[in-house]
Amino acid sequence: MWTMDEEKIRKGATSRGAYSLLSAVSFLESAILPLPVDAVSIPMMIGAPSKAFRVANVALITSVLGGLLGYLIGYLFFEEFGEKIITYYGLAEQFAEFQQTAKDDWWKAATAIFIAAITPIPFKLVCIGSGVMNISLPLFIAVAMVGRAIRFYFFAIAFKYLGAHVRDFALRHLKLVGFLALLIMILGFASVYWI
Repeated sequence: MWTMDEEKIRKGATSRGAYSLLSAVSFLESAILPLPVDAVSIPMMIGAPSKAFRVANVALITSVLGGLLGYLIGYLFFEEFGEKIITYYGLAEQFAEFQQTAKDDWWKAATAIFIAAITPIPFKLVCIGSGVMNISLPLFIAVAMVGRAIRFYFFAIAFKYLGAHVRDFALRHLKLVGFLALLIMILGFASVYWI
């Protein structure tokens, strides 16, 4: 049976290295890489529920900053980098759909940004696309902030106030929790092709 010492989890979840990893994953996931932020932030919240809001703050700030990098790639460097990123991850069809949506109506563009910010849809898709379509930068930042805040603070609230129950369950069923997290990530990436 795979078990883990609760104190080691707590120390790891609150270490400087954990916050550095969270910052890097959150930033890069929003701009260029398919790294799941939740795979880092959720274990940190489980390990230290009292720090859940700090984890959410770090994830929110670095995710939006990474989104700004994605916007910049789309706005200034689409042909050099953005197109390669979109093609590499097989997102060309979804990217074209986002462009059509953004071209038609700013409200639809804002809705697409919001949905990508709170779901497993690759956020980099709309960040790069927003730059390409020259969507209002203040609108992009505002919608990205609200969407990402909902995503990260939902978990922070859950772990802060239900943390002991969730942590106890996770520690008792570590393999199941790991499998479910992996399944959610796979379904998130697969949903890109079904949406």
